[in-house]
Amino acid sequence: MYPYRFKIILIIFAMLFVCIVVRLFQLQIIESGKYKGISKNRRIATYPLDATRGSIFDRNGKTLATDLHSFDISVQYKNLLYSYFIRNNNSISRVTNLEVHKRTKKSCIECHENQDVWLQKLSQLLGITQIKLLENADLIIKKVERLKQNVEQKSGRTTRIKEETDYYPIVSDIAWEKVIQIEVKQDNFPGIRIIPRPERIYPEQKLASHVLGYMTKLNEGEWKANSDKWNNYILSSSDAGNETSSLLYDGYAENDYIGRTGVEAEYEEKLRGLRGKRFEEITCKNTQIEKVILERPPISGNNLYLTLDSQIQTYAEKSLGANLGAIIVMDPWTGELLAMASNPRFNPNTVNEDFDKLINHPSKPFLNRTIQGALPPGSTFKVITAIAGLGTNRINSQTSFQCQGYTNFKNILFKCWSTYGHGIVTIEDAIPYSCNVFFFEAAKMLGGESLYSWAKRFGIGEKTGIDLPYERSGNMPKTTATADVMNTAIGQGSLLVTPLQLVRVYAAVANGGTLVQPHLLLKLTNNQGGIVQSFKPKNKQSIPIQPAIISIIRNALEEVVTRGTGKDMGLAIYKVAGKTGTAETARQKDNHAWFVGYVPYDNPKYCFVILVEHTPGHGAEITGPIARELMSYLFPEKNKSS
Repeated sequence: MYPYRFKIILIIFAMLFVCIVVRLFQLQIIESGKYKGISKNRRIATYPLDATRGSIFDRNGKTLATDLHSFDISVQYKNLLYSYFIRNNNSISRVTNLEVHKRTKKSCIECHENQDVWLQKLSQLLGITQIKLLENADLIIKKVERLKQNVEQKSGRTTRIKEETDYYPIVSDIAWEKVIQIEVKQDNFPGIRIIPRPERIYPEQKLASHVLGYMTKLNEGEWKANSDKWNNYILSSSDAGNETSSLLYDGYAENDYIGRTGVEAEYEEKLRGLRGKRFEEITCKNTQIEKVILERPPISGNNLYLTLDSQIQTYAEKSLGANLGAIIVMDPWTGELLAMASNPRFNPNTVNEDFDKLINHPSKPFLNRTIQGALPPGSTFKVITAIAGLGTNRINSQTSFQCQGYTNFKNILFKCWSTYGHGIVTIEDAIPYSCNVFFFEAAKMLGGESLYSWAKRFGIGEKTGIDLPYERSGNMPKTTATADVMNTAIGQGSLLVTPLQLVRVYAAVANGGTLVQPHLLLKLTNNQGGIVQSFKPKNKQSIPIQPAIISIIRNALEEVVTRGTGKDMGLAIYKVAGKTGTAETARQKDNHAWFVGYVPYDNPKYCFVILVEHTPGHGAEITGPIARELMSYLFPEKNKSS
């Protein structure tokens, strides 16, 4: 329809095509020598820029973990190579077989004097002998030369590999004053580069070490797996915290550190940040930097705010002392964990140096007893047995049993802890006095299926879902054998719970029947302070317990402290409600002592659990002084009034 316009457009495209072809001919054929020379004399080198890992704070903003920059000195490979030759009178066949090397009458030090300057200057500046500065050179040179030899054998020609242009660390943790002197007088230190390196610091040393966790280097297998996962990771503008378009970021590098346990591992991807990269144009002859072509800045990791209160955490750890065990303090309404103490602890600052000693220690300092110490709960489980009996109407507040210190079942003697018994006992006395016989008889009426069902409603035998790795689920035995059910009813047998599971049970009693989600995450923030993530409960369940039953259990738990097994613990002034427990082990005079409860009983603010493992004593005897000390920290005003 428009033949004239079509011809004009066709001619324009033809002319453009001809121009492109002519230009390509000019660049590739006529001027090829020029650009070939430039390409031979110029190379683009890339260097990673480490990202700062996000800091970890407690709920009040106290720093628990942070990255501080330390400085390493790296030297260019050729400078390291020739300095090593000169100082140690060593050589490699690749150099000695060169014709230019055979013909020269000069010594190495005469040929390569400029490459030796850095060594003398650096030795004087740092006060470190030249031999000491070169002590790792042998390993570096052997590694690079072996790699070069393999590459050349495969290619069949002389090849310059990337590792020959790299810089290699020789001194770590240089003082800032020395760094400034090197940077100001760069000409005196040819081939030297200052490399900033983030170093993870835990200012409070051992405080909350199991919660924070520790970091170690990736091994080769892990590095490959993580590199594949993160390689060319696409960073969206929302993650970067700015309006830049999406960029490609590298993942883990060899010898990177990664969170192994605690929140360092749980929130690894949020904390680690994204490594940047610098693109430099270098001269091949002397590998000097001509200019920085592009620098892609690193993106710092997000900051993590925990629900922990470092002051309460300190109180808990002091109260636990040298005892093998755990203490947890939790908000019974929200599930926020205010303290999680596990003893013995470790220092995450020195864990890499102490690892072999710690991993082989019989007390298992890496074991987080708050979530991994699955043990029989003893009499603290009787609260669940009581609720199950009352909830199924198998017993009521008037139900009574005669305790004469034991009961029989099929010629098996089931003993109460009291040799002389407790007489006629109802639920209102059975919990305060921890009468085994009452719960043995209640278990016969209740049956295994009902007890199992109610225990599961309280989360026994299941992980709580806390935001920490390696949580154990414990064990809630499913049995219909009456003898086994009787043992389970008093917290013995094959029943196993963790302290965190148990404190959640008592929190449900304190708050009226809600099984809260224990958690450590308060919020994650980016560099600008914006909230990236905050805690959202996933597992908040309502347990169908009648208010009248809750009232019976609460009154009984209050009386544990005022007239029951905990009456001599000195806790009445703090309005503590709770239950003591002694879990027997297979060994004689070897028990696990428990105390679980909440405070104050008329308006619960804290829910707590205290566990001391492998002690010859009993629940109240061992945990009482610990509970008293913990409460004196939590309620100092009560100490004055008493």
